[in-house]
Amino acid sequence: MPGKFCVSLTFAKDNPDKATVAFVVANAALGSEKETMVFLSTEAVRLSQAGYADDVHEPGFAPLK
Repeated sequence: MPGKFCVSLTFAKDNPDKATVAFVVANAALGSEKETMVFLSTEAVRLSQAGYADDVHEPGFAPLK
């Protein structure tokens, strides 16, 4: 599947560092013109709820919201 990229994420507020890095990687894939998907499972599914990611912030990175 050339040109496609999937990031699997299982963390949210329980590990904001890993949650943030997953989105950094996904954004880099988009910047490389890859068709990109973020697969949320377990705790990360909560990130799909409105407002849940508003206070997820790892120092040194942009907030997830």
